[in-house]
Amino acid sequence: MTDTSHPDDARLIAYLDGALSVEERDKLAARLASDQPLQARLERIERGGRLIAPAFAALGADAPRARLEARLAAAIASDETRLVLERPRARSWSLPKWQPRLVAAALALFVLGGVVGMSLSGRVDRDAAVTEAAAEGWRQAVAEYWSLTTADTLALTPTPERAAAELQAASAKLGVDLSSVPDAFPGLSFRGAQLFDFHGRPLVQIAYLDPQHGPIAYCVIADPDQRERAPTTEELDGFTVVHWASGGQARLLIGRAPAERLQALAQKVTG
Repeated sequence: MTDTSHPDDARLIAYLDGALSVEERDKLAARLASDQPLQARLERIERGGRLIAPAFAALGADAPRARLEARLAAAIASDETRLVLERPRARSWSLPKWQPRLVAAALALFVLGGVVGMSLSGRVDRDAAVTEAAAEGWRQAVAEYWSLTTADTLALTPTPERAAAELQAASAKLGVDLSSVPDAFPGLSFRGAQLFDFHGRPLVQIAYLDPQHGPIAYCVIADPDQRERAPTTEELDGFTVVHWASGGQARLLIGRAPAERLQALAQKVTG
């Protein structure tokens, strides 16, 4: 593995952390003003410091972590890094305040090169937590939009012709037959289907009106993860959400109805 460290890294990190003396800081600032490669190195270290925390969080309990942490500890304990951390801290600079441990971690990652990146890319398809975090984004988007919907919004029932056209367009975009959806949920009045785009993925929102609990939506989105997931209930922005995945699609029911009500409705389309 190529060593990507640089003789000025420790000094640049100290500059970002406010650990240089006034004289040292002024000298380095003068160099940065005319040395474009040094400026680029400073920007790279700054970006690395911002990304180190989520990178290690994503590693989770993966096997390479123990080896990485051991090498990271050795880097932090090195003489050059320890000198940076032990110098008096001057906070008169204008850049964001860095925490010393993150700065040291950034330096260690430069020394380790591409190890973290390879570990992350190797586990991303296996890490259910990362997948769930990405999946939560579309549920949050649905909740934010659905918060604007009231019974008045859904006061009009679409004509049979309009309903059929909406469902046909949504089915074609998703590659899933939705023609039976209007009658899928007993006790709910179908109020139309809308087609959205969520980061390049088609998202269909099918609206219903519950005489007791108001608007309820059944949403379907293409699921790149392609995994089967059993129904799960959660509270999101004041809504009850039941979500699951099947047939290459992620699905949810959302509304202000009790969890038991939405869970019972979900069984109508998951069983």
